[in-house]
Amino acid sequence: MTPNRTRTNEHEHEHEYEYEIGVQSVVFQALSLADLLAELETTGIDQLELWGHHLSPEDGEDEIEDAIERIDDADVTICGYGVVDLDDPGRAREHVAFADRLGADYVTVNYPPASDDVTEELIALAEEFGIDVAIHNYSTVHHDDLSRVFSSVDDVREVLERYDHPRLGVCIDTGHFLVMDETPDDVLPDLGDRVTAVHLKDTSEAELEDLPGAGRLDLAHVLGLLDEHADLEAPLVIEYELPAERATDALVEAAENIRAAGVQ
Repeated sequence: MTPNRTRTNEHEHEHEYEYEIGVQSVVFQALSLADLLAELETTGIDQLELWGHHLSPEDGEDEIEDAIERIDDADVTICGYGVVDLDDPGRAREHVAFADRLGADYVTVNYPPASDDVTEELIALAEEFGIDVAIHNYSTVHHDDLSRVFSSVDDVREVLERYDHPRLGVCIDTGHFLVMDETPDDVLPDLGDRVTAVHLKDTSEAELEDLPGAGRLDLAHVLGLLDEHADLEAPLVIEYELPAERATDALVEAAENIRAAGVQ
């Protein structure tokens, strides 16, 4: 895959970033996979990070085969799978293998940062299946016990420093970092060379989880930091948990915001 690079118009001092735009299927958590795919067709977005609520290795074989056929018929690409919550290394294999079966380039994961046995198992599976593993950061949104999740730059950095492996990286969730008062300037220069995936999420006065560009997140600045510090090949994945009746309109608005920030 050709890395995404930036083209600069020196006369107008504008930047254009060559990223694809995707969406996390949690955005459509109220819909079935079939309805999600139909709704996605109206948005022009065909890159999907698939959440286990919509399809998982625990589903029956017939259901999985039917779902994969539906995804193919919809011309949707599964760029990633997750976020997978792991309490012990024993459950990692089925999820990494499932991500590989879906044709995903990466699997996003969450687990207690101190669980080195999980990290080591994920690295071994990443090598076996040739798939990237991306640690996803969380916050006080959805989690009361922060010892069970990666909730800070330090949490992520410490594991990545202990395990300097090319298949182990980070999925930066901008919204969760903002909730924890860690800005893109705190995060991207520090973790940039290990960024495997990005979830673009915002936080605003109106919504604790909002669509990117609706609140504190400066999308143009984030894109500039990504270009300077990372070599991201995955799509920019839009993610939020808003009321179901707003999900599609918010996705279209979010994509427009990202394009306005310079994505072509």
